[in-house]
Amino acid sequence: MSDTYEMTPLAHLYPGMVLADALMDEHGHVLLAAGATLNEAAIASLARHGVGAAPILRREPLAAPGEAEVQARIDHLFRHNDREDLGDWATGLLRRYVEDYRLKRGVAP
Repeated sequence: MSDTYEMTPLAHLYPGMVLADALMDEHGHVLLAAGATLNEAAIASLARHGVGAAPILRREPLAAPGEAEVQARIDHLFRHNDREDLGDWATGLLRRYVEDYRLKRGVAP
């Protein structure tokens, strides 16, 4: 069994959750294999078989992108505009606002 799971009560299961381990009935028969994605029919079947809880994979929170990744994404978004072109003031201003927002800086006028 994976160490990144939690036993989730049947009432809290919802479609799309993924099993961390095989789920068996009281006779040892496999009801659902490890890695199975739950759907409404599977959850209803678990209730009929008297399953009270299931080992569900925990989803790790996504790491926030670092400043380098954010800057690379902004460079990609503005790839058709020259950063040093003072004649294109509107795009330069928009880029500055996007950078300030995505890098969580205070947006200055």
